[in-house]
This record gives sequence, structure tokens and C-alpha cells, in this order.
Amino acid sequence: MKRLILAAVLLYCVTLRLGAQQQIRHEFSMGFGVGNNMADKKVNDVVDHYLETYHMESEMGCSDFVGDSHITLSFEYHYRLNQRWAVGCIAGWGISKESYDGIEEHGAAPHSYLAKYGSEQSRIFYIAPSVRYSWLTTMRGHMQLYSRAALGTIRQHMLFDYQQAASDGRLYTAFEDDTQRDEYRHEHFDEVKWRSAYQLTPVGIDLGNRFIHFYSELGYGFQGVFTIGTRFTFP
Repeated sequence: MKRLILAAVLLYCVTLRLGAQQQIRHEFSMGFGVGNNMADKKVNDVVDHYLETYHMESEMGCSDFVGDSHITLSFEYHYRLNQRWAVGCIAGWGISKESYDGIEEHGAAPHSYLAKYGSEQSRIFYIAPSVRYSWLTTMRGHMQLYSRAALGTIRQHMLFDYQQAASDGRLYTAFEDDTQRDEYRHEHFDEVKWRSAYQLTPVGIDLGNRFIHFYSELGYGFQGVFTIGTRFTFP
């Protein structure tokens, strides 16, 4: 009986030892990205056209914290070829949203104005193969510095809605009535486009234990300039 118990304990210790020696191969990550995005150019071109044509400014409302630059949510899988190289895939979504308004005197009648309102929204989806190189590992493997590159495709759905109407000086009441009022005008821009996309990350940092990590990256592309997220690793 004692030999059986001793053998079971020994087998358990060996199993733990072998498990500890197993090399981490699989990574699943989720991260948020902010800052200048490669999809921002289309947004800026469309927004600038409407702002210059109809003389509007950013509304700067509480609901417009996203601004005209995209916020992204990414999901990633990477397979570690060795301690330095990993290959995988990135997929994610992003959104940009902003509102604009303006009001100016219109006509010879007193208290006659032209109210203007515009809203922009851009939604993106991207997917790309990715390769990563870890060029510095310290703190017994608990911290890594790395660089990464990804090349794939992006789908952008760009929307801009513009309205104008005669007003007595109150901006938003001009749009409460039906569309038959004087000087009413409505324009709608709607475009969906696929194109090639990339993400270049000169430097990223990964901190964590064997199975859970936190990371941040600086780069440029479809994820934006600054990315922060969580990474889970498995043998």
C-alpha cells in the first residue's frame, strides 16, 4: 500500500514537472486601439468637403467622444514557432462617429437664419495575417519587447448625413417639422469599399506570467497608434 501511494505521488510530481516544461505555443489576445488610423483619411476627405461647402464646425457633444478617428476592438491568434517568432491572424472592428452644426443669417427678413446639421459615421472591419518577432526577453520571461507586421484587407462603410432648414435662430427646432419647410435640404453620403490594409508595430511590450499577459503597442495601421489588451497563452 505504501509503495502504491509512493508511486502515485512520484507519478504526480513527474506529471507536474513535464507540464511545467511544456513550451507555450498558442496565444489568444483581445485589445483596444486608438489614435490615427489608416481609415481616417476617407473620413477626413468626406468631412472636410461638407464642412467647407456648408460652413459647419464640430458639435463637440458628450456623445461624440469617439471623434473622427476610429476606436478599434481586435481579436488575435498567434502560434509560437519558437521563443522569438510567432505567426497568426488579426481580425477586428472599428468605429468613428462625430456630429457637426452651423447657423448663419439667411434672407432679408429679421430673425431669419439657415440651420445646418451633419453627422458622420465610419465602420470598419479588418482581417490580416500577422508575424511577430520578440527581440528582448527579461525578468525570467515575464517581460518581452517585440515588433510586429500584418498585411491584409479592410472594409470601410462611410456615412455622412447633412440637413439644412430655415430657422428662427434655434438650431435644432429647424428640423422638428416635416421636410416641406422653406430651404430644407437633405444630402446623404453612403459608400462601402474594400482595400488592402496593414499594421506596423515597431515596439510592443508584454508583461505577465505563464498563462495571462497584458500588452501595449505603438504603431500605425488599421488598429490605430496605441493598442492595449490582454493575452492568454497555452501549451
